[in-house]
Amino acid sequence: MPIPDDYCLPSGKMADIAQLLAAGDTVNTTDLMLARCDGEVLKGANDYTVVKTPSAALLATVDRQTLLTQLGVAFDKNLDTKSWRDTAAKSMSDITGTKIDISGTFAPRGKDDMCGYMAGVLHYDTPGISYDQPIAVCITAIGGRIISIFRAGTKSDEAGILSLMRETRALAQTIQPIKSS
Repeated sequence: MPIPDDYCLPSGKMADIAQLLAAGDTVNTTDLMLARCDGEVLKGANDYTVVKTPSAALLATVDRQTLLTQLGVAFDKNLDTKSWRDTAAKSMSDITGTKIDISGTFAPRGKDDMCGYMAGVLHYDTPGISYDQPIAVCITAIGGRIISIFRAGTKSDEAGILSLMRETRALAQTIQPIKSS
């Protein structure tokens, strides 16, 4: 996957945030995080990209069509994202030693031939700050491996969410499996 223009591996305060996000996610392995090269770390919503693999599926092999069919079934059952938000909040609270609550509209948003999408706005409430983080996720399989591409941005309106969803798809299309000799 080529690194998109204007994005870099995190450094400074953003590297600390990247480590916190990776450590706070107890169900995924973080493969890559990218942040805006010129981006100032904001108190609130930030612009970043994370590629993750479900920890329970690190060695699973699945083709994209099968994965998307399975996602469709889960999405059709009105997937409960509250339990996911509660788990993420607890993990982040445990790591930081600070109470963090996560609520919001993050939910399944359909699928196409490349991705199953989840998107919305997550509201983070901590003792020091409360903010909304727009986020979109493309769940896909590439080279037989399940990956999720998370795009976080700063525009919480529907146009901003749809833009993040398109960006996750575009990023997924750039990822190619390594060919063995």
